[in-house]
Amino acid sequence: MTSHISEPLRSEISPVGTGFGVMLRSLRRAARLTLEELSEASGVSVRALGDLERGRSRGPQRRTVDALAAALRLDAEQSERLQRLADAGRERGGGPALPYLLRTVADFTGREQELADLEALAGGSRTRAVVLFGPGGQGKTTLAAEAVRRLAGTFPDGCVCVQLHGMSDSPLPPAEALVLLLTALGHPPDRIPVDPVAREAAYRAALAGRRALVVLDDAADESQTRPLLPDAEGSFVLVTSRRPLAGLEGVRRIRLGGLSGGESARLLERILGTPRTGGQPEAITRLTELCGHLPLALRIVGNRLSSRPSWTPARLVDQLADEERRLSRLVAGDLAVRSALALSYGQLTDAHRMLLRRLALLPGHDAGPDLAAVLADGDPLTTEDSLDLLVDRGMLEETTPRRYALHDLVRLFARERLRDEEADQDAVRVRAADWLLRSASAAGRLFEAPDTAPEPWSGEPAPFTPASVTEAEEWLTTERAHWAGALPVMSAAGRHREILHTARTLYWFSDRWDAWPEWRTLFSHGVRSAAALGDRAAEAHQLNCLAWTYSTRGGHYQEAEEHARRALELATEVGDIAQQAWASTYIAGACMSLDRPAEAAEAAENAVRLFATTGDEAGQAVSRRVLGSALREAGRAEEALAVHLALLGTRAGDVPGFQEFAEAILRHQIARDLLALERWPEAVQAFRAVMAPVTHGGTSRFRARALAGLATALEQCGELAEARTHFTEAHRLFVTAGDTTSAAGTATALARLEGDPAGTSPAAEHTHDDDLRTARRNDLA
Repeated sequence: MTSHISEPLRSEISPVGTGFGVMLRSLRRAARLTLEELSEASGVSVRALGDLERGRSRGPQRRTVDALAAALRLDAEQSERLQRLADAGRERGGGPALPYLLRTVADFTGREQELADLEALAGGSRTRAVVLFGPGGQGKTTLAAEAVRRLAGTFPDGCVCVQLHGMSDSPLPPAEALVLLLTALGHPPDRIPVDPVAREAAYRAALAGRRALVVLDDAADESQTRPLLPDAEGSFVLVTSRRPLAGLEGVRRIRLGGLSGGESARLLERILGTPRTGGQPEAITRLTELCGHLPLALRIVGNRLSSRPSWTPARLVDQLADEERRLSRLVAGDLAVRSALALSYGQLTDAHRMLLRRLALLPGHDAGPDLAAVLADGDPLTTEDSLDLLVDRGMLEETTPRRYALHDLVRLFARERLRDEEADQDAVRVRAADWLLRSASAAGRLFEAPDTAPEPWSGEPAPFTPASVTEAEEWLTTERAHWAGALPVMSAAGRHREILHTARTLYWFSDRWDAWPEWRTLFSHGVRSAAALGDRAAEAHQLNCLAWTYSTRGGHYQEAEEHARRALELATEVGDIAQQAWASTYIAGACMSLDRPAEAAEAAENAVRLFATTGDEAGQAVSRRVLGSALREAGRAEEALAVHLALLGTRAGDVPGFQEFAEAILRHQIARDLLALERWPEAVQAFRAVMAPVTHGGTSRFRARALAGLATALEQCGELAEARTHFTEAHRLFVTAGDTTSAAGTATALARLEGDPAGTSPAAEHTHDDDLRTARRNDLA
């Protein structure tokens, strides 16, 4: 839901009957002109202008007003109003000027919840002030105008508004704002007290006994706003500001954020009309995304398209897709996203600007104080205070407690400032990447067997060091976009040993979240770094890890086999028996998935022999389980069951959490063996005993395969209702996991149970679970 951003001078909204001097000063401030600059532009002397603004001269001649209006670039309505003030001033005891209200827009869209909240608060008896706050470009002023329009009947004594120019270099002083407000409330201009305290008392007295709506637009801070809040009940103040004005007492706050996708699309449709947007939903959706659902950006896009009838939304999508030029193209006349952001940026301290700029270096969406402190070269506590201040100033969003993110357009702006204002950004980027990989390595070590974990990798600043496996897993999960994004930075810096150290320490942790796409990134960099260092043993290890990722994510079994065979070649060349064993294991898995079970069994038997040589218990557990699966795939289900049953109760090494993981997968393989042997009741009981490994994330596919196997066995036992229930849940899990092949298989089974002749025959269904050709990670772990 949204409003649009009103034009700067049109949003000069004081509906005030005010003296000529007060109005002139307000307009000059809105135009961001000094007295000297206005004098030069209008030809009116600085002294004369000073006398006019101070009220010493109330009724200038028409030619003087025309010169001032031209210099201030006023439209016809504003020029006429200024002329009326001059005319009134020339009359002794001149009457009040004609007021004007906040400018509403005909295509106002959305913000219904905020408007409902404002109506409820304005109609109550307790709340006397609301701060409507949010980043620049969210449409606070136009929303306030719409609220005034809707609330007009609630306030019989009228509405008075004043523009406080909070984002300008010279915000309107409270004493001057009080003159505007008092005059609007009917107080004679020549009887307004000179003393600020007395003026404030007169303002509150003027509101006493009235039910009026006061709008304070674009407030700078609490000190500017506090003197303008009423004491008396009945009147209601609506403040708009980019800051929450947290120091104000007794006020309610409503934060304006971005629009939803549907609201953004409706806004563009209202600006452009259905003929321009109809039939182009993809282009409109993409435009709203490129605008970051920011009302100002959407208004600019709508205005640009409406001013160019021959342009299609798709054409503007192509222009805005270039991040380097997007802000330059989000301009329409005097509306510009970059300008709105620059106002907020200009009011930050040097330290806060630096932090904002450097946050744009991060590859992930949001960050915590620790990582931000590395960028700022400061301590986390001080940095967290700075992050909170940036949230208050509307330059950051706090996505969850202690996680901070840049809006997409703010990120582009910060990137521009970084490029223009910092020559040493590469050093900052490498420092952050170094810290991220050292922290990832420190966390990953907790998931390694104690006797095989690599030595800690030290350095400055001190890395994040988790106190427990739970804390380590949380950090690696939360920061994975960042530590994965640090890999190309470290690679470009030639930091290959550090990359290999990270890949090695995250080796067993990768088992816990096998579907993450970051693993292919990590191990691909690991392969390149090992090659750059000339370390063939390390290259073989990384190739094996990469082969695993190709099997588990997307089922690229041919690529998995190629990487594993290259790993076997290198490991044989350097005499690394352990990596020869793992390569044989991954070759076996790939061959099974490529319907070459005899080759799979041969490779698995070789892996078992090699692991026995090294004494690697975890490797032996994996390779024997893979051997059993390969035997079943080759039609030797009795032998497969014997191999798997013999593994029950055996130790699977000292890797934290691996024993439970291996046990769960082994029981699943035993159930599949029984299914292949058509021992239906036993298969039902075996599948019921299968539990998803709680130590490992992303178990949806594992659970889905187990449920599909259970449903198949139940169907063969005639338990059709329960079979249908489990097939349905398995289908849902496969869809959620993005496994379309297996989802299609469960859909076929459900259709058959519903009597669809297109379904496969029941006689063939004992192989159903084996035909679910998903990523085989759980068979190889």
